[in-house]
Amino acid sequence: MNDAMILTGLVIAAALAFDFVNGFHDAANSIATIVATRVLKPFHAVLWASFFNFVAVFFFGTGVAHTVGNGMIDLSMVTPVVILAGLVGAVLWGLVTWWLRMPTSSSHALMGGYAGAAIFNSAVKHGLSSAYASIIVSGWTPILLFIIIAPMLGMAISHVLMKITLAAQNKVPPEKADKIFGRMQLVSSACLSLMHGSNDAQKTAGIIAGALVASGYFQHFTIPPWVLFMSYGMMGLGTMAGGWRIVRTMGHDLTRLRPNGGFCAETASASAILIATCLHLPVSTTHVTTGAILGAGAARNVKSVRWNLAGNIMWAWVFTIPGAAALGGIVMGIAVLCGG
Repeated sequence: MNDAMILTGLVIAAALAFDFVNGFHDAANSIATIVATRVLKPFHAVLWASFFNFVAVFFFGTGVAHTVGNGMIDLSMVTPVVILAGLVGAVLWGLVTWWLRMPTSSSHALMGGYAGAAIFNSAVKHGLSSAYASIIVSGWTPILLFIIIAPMLGMAISHVLMKITLAAQNKVPPEKADKIFGRMQLVSSACLSLMHGSNDAQKTAGIIAGALVASGYFQHFTIPPWVLFMSYGMMGLGTMAGGWRIVRTMGHDLTRLRPNGGFCAETASASAILIATCLHLPVSTTHVTTGAILGAGAARNVKSVRWNLAGNIMWAWVFTIPGAAALGGIVMGIAVLCGG
């Protein structure tokens, strides 16, 4: 086994580790509302979410994977070491924000870490004036726009759904309404987990495929079935492990949700992610779900939302890409110093 094969194996292992952390970190997106409304117990909720994370592999193609794998960074200017450094930076960012109970975007951490490592590599090889030569600007533009659009879309859909729901259940006893919407949440949370898997697992698949091209194993960018199944399976395992620290932030601290609010937030999140997936855009499930929860809470009572906490979360979103990029660059710098 030669060095190139070992390095490629390390990149794939790091990508799958990121995938696991992604599922672990983002489990809150899929289960926070259904746990907060007590429709499912936490253990049952993570099993429910992880199952639908995995079965998404059969439904949504590889459009997002192609965008992440070869639409953002010029693969002719990266090496497996660059991809490995970017993944390590993203994993570090995910673990730090999980510990701080901040629902930041694992997707944006991945993109930031990858870009940071690629920029550092270009600067070292071609000089500071060429540091950004590996960045495909046209690929980044819609993704950066969706950092704003995605949570706003989730919030708007959730707010409208909640207003309609509140008007429709005026003459229904609260206990009966909770029971009905509790059952409906099983469907809406399944849809959200399905869309979470469809968008997020593809990002890891794209990174692995990019690494195989950079290593010379593939002449052209392609995503074989085994890469997809590994990516979706590892995300499901990460979700099963559960990110309980962030579940509390998402499901309790932002606003108190009843089953009707949980249903509206989950349905809105799934709808917004579906739109992005159909457009082949890697979108943040965390951003969309947070926006949807805020929309549902504000529709019921604006004062019930902890807007100061929401503001802190949004600042964490702002710093995710540059923060993960810095970590990716630092890891790349260490690799260069060590002879990588």
